This record gives sequence, structure tokens and C-alpha cells, in this order.
Amino acid sequence: MVEILLATYNGGLYLEEQLNSLLDQTYSDIRILVRDDGSTDRTAEIVKHYEQSHSGKVVLLRDGTGCGGPAQNFLRLVSHATAPYIMFADQDDYWFPEKVEKTLQKMKELEQDQGGETPVLVFSDYRPVDEHLEELEFHHKNSQIAAFHLELNRLLVQNYVTGGTIMANRSLYKKLGQYDPAMEMHDWWAALYASAAGILYHLPEELMLYRQHGNNCVGAVDVKSFRYRIHKFLDKRTKLSQQRYLAQAECFYQRYSVELGEEEKRILEGFMEIWSGKHGKFGRMYRLLKGRYLKSDLVRVLGQLWYV
Repeated sequence: MVEILLATYNGGLYLEEQLNSLLDQTYSDIRILVRDDGSTDRTAEIVKHYEQSHSGKVVLLRDGTGCGGPAQNFLRLVSHATAPYIMFADQDDYWFPEKVEKTLQKMKELEQDQGGETPVLVFSDYRPVDEHLEELEFHHKNSQIAAFHLELNRLLVQNYVTGGTIMANRSLYKKLGQYDPAMEMHDWWAALYASAAGILYHLPEELMLYRQHGNNCVGAVDVKSFRYRIHKFLDKRTKLSQQRYLAQAECFYQRYSVELGEEEKRILEGFMEIWSGKHGKFGRMYRLLKGRYLKSDLVRVLGQLWYV
């Protein structure tokens, strides 16, 4: 069985379309676990209707507590998961019918090769679309997923794994643990663990439509446009981002260092050393470059060096 974890919050506008796409999967042994985080629109009503009309396939979790964000909501869902495999689903996307089947096939191939106890995360590509599911104009080479860097040092400063594309086996998802404010997002945290302690595999096939609209928490954008570059450079949060990455790395190290290999610990320790207070500007730049804690393109790397 595959459990699809669907975190919702005021998603009534697109939720039925997404639920229909999940229920229309060619792989039928699925259960959709839904957790709503206090929606004030029709979201809970929609989910209850699907729960009644698809008994056993759609289950609404009722724990009576609020989370306040998608990462907390998804990790709360993970704590209720029991299946051999889970997948994350965003409330506003649209899955192609073969998404579960094709991802699971690759997952089982990797498990057979690496052993069933190995933590494995498989993620696929997506097609960015607008609110009407029409393909966006900008080219994929200008998106954040144009090139994937799945090594731990690269993942410490940039996430390449979009939550709605993920499948994780039980050996991985049971290690994700409780939410911590230092976590950037649930998908980033899962990718870090897979890279550091298991297998992180990219399946190069578009298996869903990634809907972009005004209420997205995270989205696909043209990261190479002049407008985007200027906005990011002037945004005060850009300057603070490296401190957030450090906080996440420290949290990750504290939680998992005892089970990591020596190389992975060295990478994490080298990253944390950059901001130890022992080094000046040029010392931090040198260690950033030497450890290859770098983002995906030259302009972004220059931004890192400017703000380090």
C-alpha cells in the first residue's frame, strides 16, 4: 500500500480536482490521509464528502490541533502513516494517472538493489502550470529544477526536491521526526536525510502538474529573469537566508549525527564551521567555496559570497 499524505488549508478552490486525480491513479492500492489545518472555506466539507463517498480510500484525520504551516501539517501526517510507502500531495496540484505506479516501480528497483532497510526517497519532475492548468511560458531551464544537485553539501544551501513529487519508504519517513522551527520545509528535511543517510533518486519524468497561483507557499518561478534577480538581491530575507540554512544544518546534525558516516559528518561540520565566528569575510568565502556549499548557478553563488 501507498499512503498519500494530503495537507490542506483553505484549498477549496482546487481541492476536488486534485482529489479526483489522486483517486484516478492506475495503481489502486492507495489510501489518502488528509489533515486540515483549520480551514475557513469549504475545504473540510469537501474532504468529508470524499471520505463518505470513497470509504477507506480517503481518511480525514481529526486530532483537533492547529499547526500553522505546511511543514508542521505534513510532519503531523507522517506521524500517522503506517504504509510501506508514503507520498506527499499538495492540495492544488494535479497528478497524472501513472504517477504512483511509476514512482513505486523505481522505488522497488532501488530497494531490491540497496536492500529494503535502506532509507530511499524518489522524486520526479513536474510541469509548472497556471491556475487553469495551462503550461507557463518560461522555459524549464530557467526554473529552480533545471539542474539537480543531490549531494549533501549542495542540499545544505538549496533544496531541489519538491514535496508533491516525493515518495519515501518506511525506513526513511519514520526517521523524519517531529517538526522543529529550524526546518525550512518538510520536503527539504526529507531530502537532506535521504542524501546523508540513504538514497536520494531523481526520476526524470514529469508526473504531475504543479499549479502556480497567488496563494502558493512555494512555487516554480523564472529564477533567471532580471526582475527576479533584482527582487532577491534587494529582499532583506536573502541576506538572512544563510543563517536559516545554518540553523537547519545545526538541527539536522544534533538529531542525526550519531547515525551518519564520517564523510557526512565532516560535510556538516565544515558547513557549520563557516559561521563559527573564527573567520573573517574572506575566510568564510574560502570555506564556502572549498566545501562546495554552492547554489545552482553563478549569479546565486555570487550572492552567497556577497552575503556570507
